[in-house]
Amino acid sequence: MHLLFLDESGQLAERKFFALGGVALRDSDWHGLRDLWQTTLAEHNWPVEKEVKWHGIRKGEVPPALADAIVAALAHAPLRCYVTLLDIELGLVEAPEFFASDEETYATGLMFLAERFQMLLEAEDDVGMIVVDSRFREDDARLRRFFADLTHDGSPYSKLDRIVEGLFLGPSHYSIGLQCADLVCAITAAAERGGGQARGYLKTLLPRFATHPATGELEGVGIKRFPERARRPRGKTRLF
Repeated sequence: MHLLFLDESGQLAERKFFALGGVALRDSDWHGLRDLWQTTLAEHNWPVEKEVKWHGIRKGEVPPALADAIVAALAHAPLRCYVTLLDIELGLVEAPEFFASDEETYATGLMFLAERFQMLLEAEDDVGMIVVDSRFREDDARLRRFFADLTHDGSPYSKLDRIVEGLFLGPSHYSIGLQCADLVCAITAAAERGGGQARGYLKTLLPRFATHPATGELEGVGIKRFPERARRPRGKTRLF
């Protein structure tokens, strides 16, 4: 079985920019990821029970040496990264049906990620489940209903018959997988906005992002922008 851990970056209520993404790995690789994570924390005297999240790195609450080490560890971890970047302002003009509400916007990001997870599972001839950082009880209930319909009916572009029914939701401070998802998603989103530190970290992580099996293309696979004509920060050289 494969596991896909997802987290988000950005405020849906601002209706500007939102990212959803994370990491996928085989269940048999879980112990390797956990040991790598915990060993890296121990080498920097960071308590295992204390979260390492992007906002803590950005604000300096996480020591820079630990932040560098954690990103380097993820770059060598047995996982694949996926992030969907949603330009809500542009989407409301070009594809309003996908951005009609906060719930529809979140569902759009989740749909794209589920499709890419399905492609991974097909290539590996496996099944998988998705673990999402819990939001609020009412939001979680709506998300579960949406995902139940999505896995039953499929998306407009793909059957999702290899994904185990239902979402598994839980608080991130109990999950190394969700902390990894937070870092990958938030770093990618911050790099998209032009953040220098995030762009450096994303460059380190790029080898772990999924690519097209035939062309090796990253765009549209490991990193999905929607709408595809999404604006980029001015004056910045693209990493990919």
